[in-house]
Amino acid sequence: MNIGAVVTAAGLGSRNGPWTLVFPKALLPVVVKVNGEPHIRPMLDLIITALTRVGCSRICITRRVDDEGIVRYTKALWGTFNIDFTTQPEPRGFGDAVYRGLGCLNGVEWVIVHADDGLLVNESSILTNAIKLVNEHDADGIVFVRRVSNPSRYGVLQGFTKVGDGVYRVIDIAEKPREPKSDLALTAVYMFRYSVLYDALRKMEDDGRFIVEFTDAIKLAVNDNAKVLAVEVNPRSWLSTGTPGDYSATYSAIQGADVLEVT
Repeated sequence: MNIGAVVTAAGLGSRNGPWTLVFPKALLPVVVKVNGEPHIRPMLDLIITALTRVGCSRICITRRVDDEGIVRYTKALWGTFNIDFTTQPEPRGFGDAVYRGLGCLNGVEWVIVHADDGLLVNESSILTNAIKLVNEHDADGIVFVRRVSNPSRYGVLQGFTKVGDGVYRVIDIAEKPREPKSDLALTAVYMFRYSVLYDALRKMEDDGRFIVEFTDAIKLAVNDNAKVLAVEVNPRSWLSTGTPGDYSATYSAIQGADVLEVT
């Protein structure tokens, strides 16, 4: 399976306060263990590590126009790996950032989409199992969901059928619905057939929408008969640095167990 990846790192990081005015959110440091010893590594580095472990041959990072720090850091650590960069001139949403990243990945069959501010515990194993599910069910896409107490804050499964233990076929999905029909919220890691995702996002871009919601692209693909599966993960498996509270929780989780062992 020929897999590429888009990592969206174009957000302003405003929820993290003044720190991200001068320092990209994707480079916020976290402490991990490398061969049993503590090291400081940014979330972006951990994401790239997970993506390479599941066979991604190419990665495109969508960044802000004025953000050269991500380029310098990534080239310094991953200079020999096939990583490209593109920019998002205006904050037009996660979907637009993904669409711009897809332009760097012509020729791949599948694409993993990843936000820059979070990581699944044991992510490479989770993604490897997702690849097996794609082959078993002839799926066009995989989304990862977890149960939350406040689903109206997230993209939410609004309709689905169970196809296996913790695996559902997506029937309907919505971004921050006022009346959530389930507590299964999207986690910001996705895997899609390139052509399916590109076509859905291109249609939305052609519609002239200023804000392009990625959740709407998933719904459009589902409505066009794409077979999209949702894989349920442990609610505590998503470690994020998106807000000060998330960052603190991630720090505590890493201190309590070797959940992000990098070798």
